[in-house]
Amino acid sequence: MHAMRSALLICLFITGCVSTDAVLIAPQGGQQATCLQFYRDLDDAVFANSTEDTGEMRIPGFPYLRGNRFFASFAGASMSDSAYAQWLEQMRQLDENGRLTEFANLPQDAAAGITSRLPAGSSFRQRLNECGLALVGSDSFKKTGYKTELADRVAVPDHYRTWQRVAGAYPLLRWFAEIALDDLHSELNTPFQLPIEQIPVSGKPIRYAPPQTASMTRQEAADRFAKAYRNPLQIPLFETGLLDILFAQFAPVWEIDTSNETDLIGTVTLDADGKPSIDTEKPTVYVKQAFTRFHGEILLQLIYQVWMPAREKTGTFDLYGGELDSVIWRVTLNSKGLPIAYDSIHACGCYYKLFPVKGFIALPNADGTEAVLSPKRISVNPYETRLLLRLSNRTHYLQQVSVADAANATPYRTKPYDSLRSLPIGNGERRNLFGPEGIIEVSRRAERFLLWPFGVESPGAMRQWGSHAIAFVGRRHFDDAFLLERLIAPEK
Repeated sequence: MHAMRSALLICLFITGCVSTDAVLIAPQGGQQATCLQFYRDLDDAVFANSTEDTGEMRIPGFPYLRGNRFFASFAGASMSDSAYAQWLEQMRQLDENGRLTEFANLPQDAAAGITSRLPAGSSFRQRLNECGLALVGSDSFKKTGYKTELADRVAVPDHYRTWQRVAGAYPLLRWFAEIALDDLHSELNTPFQLPIEQIPVSGKPIRYAPPQTASMTRQEAADRFAKAYRNPLQIPLFETGLLDILFAQFAPVWEIDTSNETDLIGTVTLDADGKPSIDTEKPTVYVKQAFTRFHGEILLQLIYQVWMPAREKTGTFDLYGGELDSVIWRVTLNSKGLPIAYDSIHACGCYYKLFPVKGFIALPNADGTEAVLSPKRISVNPYETRLLLRLSNRTHYLQQVSVADAANATPYRTKPYDSLRSLPIGNGERRNLFGPEGIIEVSRRAERFLLWPFGVESPGAMRQWGSHAIAFVGRRHFDDAFLLERLIAPEK
């Protein structure tokens, strides 16, 4: 299979394998040709060693660009020359980051084979950067045919397998699924109707709070957001220091009903064989930024993720328990730095919940996709109040969103989510937590044998950002650039 993938990638590098001669810069000599060979060599090594990273999608025919659902949403849009150049540069940076990750995860001998062919005095990072800039800067990108091909190829395929739905009689089963989902939503919604102190506990509630850091005022945030939008694509782009302040500002307090070690949050580690575990002595929240589109504006999203050692099994026939569990909390901010909604999933893509803020309402389901659970609206000033997220024991279901009291809380640290894409395993080598398929193998659940007709690969397994299908009925993705635009609206 790896040989086939390599052959396909090599084929895409030459103009005879694509629909138009404008798609790729033909290797006729000079820097462009040597750079294309550099990408070929790198991809051969990556696929041969199964270190490919699926966080962003490779764009067939454009080895120096990668896309995701947000950047794919610009394809075919009318853009100024400066906006188009920024779009290309953002996708070039996605590719550069992905290739740096893949290179870091190569076995040492394979990595040495790549570096041995670099120009004298050039590091891998330098070579990657200069080749990406050279190919993106080619005059070919000014040609209409080239732009059209890129727009067609940048689309990200959905994470549903149609053949499974056909083979599994999905059109019939979806009606039974909707009944089961109604029952599940009723169960998940019940604790939200209780004050947090009245929610039953099975163990000891343990709270985890972010470290105390300097905060900003609402006006300071609005001023900084106004500056962040001053770029051709009008994407809110922040320097790392300012982004860190925003993450600290909106970081929630987590409270987990803790019965045993499987309910503790911690740091993800890999052993010498690449098998993951959670170091619960080091409570950690992983953070990531993303973007979404909302009625003509581009909005910043702050993502917080916790990891637990397992969803503890209740017995032999528990289909949903297994190794590793994880919950994701997302904050979507408008152009003034104020939330419009919060939402949450488990890292399997399961149990999606939506919390609009005051002034917005959840929209009724209108497209035949499964109903969205929206237990409550959240009405707090995030520049004065921190939110508390209450999780159940064992299942780690989100049970309530409340005003935080960080008294007697265990402090947690934050780490970049992208660090999970390259973790040390000893002897100077590294591995991607999610593997080449974007799914953590040891986290696969027995429920996949029951739910496969709905087309989601390995339901229940923990998976990488960008691959979260969040509906069994219909098709819906957590990173869909227009998800919130379809799910909430300003209150009239």
